[in-house]
Amino acid sequence: MKSQVAQTLTGHGGFTQHLFRFKLQGSLYCVCDSAKIQDAQHVIEDCNMFHRKRMTLEAGINVQISRRHFPEIMGDKVKIDKFLKF
Repeated sequence: MKSQVAQTLTGHGGFTQHLFRFKLQGSLYCVCDSAKIQDAQHVIEDCNMFHRKRMTLEAGINVQISRRHFPEIMGDKVKIDKFLKF
């Protein structure tokens, strides 16, 4: 498993929620909306900062980017490669 996938699945990447726990970030909220915690799920599924990239990726792999569809994405090398570029 690639480190980016592991970080995304565990939420231990560069997400403010994770960094805030270690006092490496001043806030756990996303800059797109001060009421939303920036965790892996928010960035992948909801964050407005990544909306265009998310829509382009979804069109390119013909799968909605969501937890529900993660097994389908992870089960296809082409989809994984495109997802990791997201």
